[in-house]
Amino acid sequence: MKTATPLTIETRLYNGISIVPEPATLMFSGPMASVISRSTASQYPVTKLRVSPRIGTADRFVSLPDGIQLQCADGPLLDRLPQEGRTEGLVAWLEHRWWVALFSLMVTVMALLAGYFAGLPVAAEKISARIPIEYEKSLGEESLAWMDQRKLFMPSDLPSETQGLLEGSFRELHQGLSMDAHYRLEFRRAPAIGPNAFALPGGIIVITDEMILKTGSPGEALAVLAHEIGHVEQRHVMRHVLQNSVVATVAATLTGDASSLSLAVSGLPVLLAQAKYSREFEAEADEFAFALLRQNNISPGLFADLMERLSEGRGEKRQSWSFLSSHPVTASRVMRARQAARE
Repeated sequence: MKTATPLTIETRLYNGISIVPEPATLMFSGPMASVISRSTASQYPVTKLRVSPRIGTADRFVSLPDGIQLQCADGPLLDRLPQEGRTEGLVAWLEHRWWVALFSLMVTVMALLAGYFAGLPVAAEKISARIPIEYEKSLGEESLAWMDQRKLFMPSDLPSETQGLLEGSFRELHQGLSMDAHYRLEFRRAPAIGPNAFALPGGIIVITDEMILKTGSPGEALAVLAHEIGHVEQRHVMRHVLQNSVVATVAATLTGDASSLSLAVSGLPVLLAQAKYSREFEAEADEFAFALLRQNNISPGLFADLMERLSEGRGEKRQSWSFLSSHPVTASRVMRARQAARE
């Protein structure tokens, strides 16, 4: 009866004593395997051998029952021996195909972009609606105090009569809105910032003396305030902060815990002062303001008049925190305001 020729694999033997391997030959046929080197000649049941998983084109190891390991180049003969794991086939298949890795990378990048541009705004909108108003008002108070302490703002020089008239008109403007009970108008002088107005969390709206002096009538000042009310009512302030704080937004989404937002608001004052809302946010605030102005018998054309006046000095050097920097005037915005005035 003809005996099958033993299968042989040239290896390097590590005996666990010396760090220097020695050449060895692994032979197997039937139930037994033999390892022959200059220092040993041993036999083992084939079922006791274990071959390490395939990793690309790297060498593989054959573990023997007595702790000896054999290192050898990968080859089809090793597939005939018992394997450490059964999943290496798929992994090895993937590792040998660079186009799979490239495709996976492209899918990952596309998923991240989709999450950032589509998923993140949706998550920010839902989370902002769940933030308690007390928490939001606290953020607004802290932000205003931060800017006051650092002399970004100084006490207003406007006559008390002017402030009182604007406050009264402002109350009429926001009467009946969802945030009606929480609105507060703050006047500040800000030479370093210039003509500006912006909303803080919790319904606080700040308008600078410089902005009021730029207006040609109380109606123009109310037009600016109506725009900021639009940001508040649409929750743009918190949505903007959340969208610029991806980690905090993800944490709040997964845990449903508003306290997770601490990371998001760590740099809130500077972020709000330099806020550059998206075109979508600006358009929403504009449309809200135009409707609110019409309801109060104020022409949206006043908003366009003021925007054009503010942009007249476009060639002059402006502070980075100016109203034009955070609310850029475009021809389309002015045109929409003019159109809203005709409706």
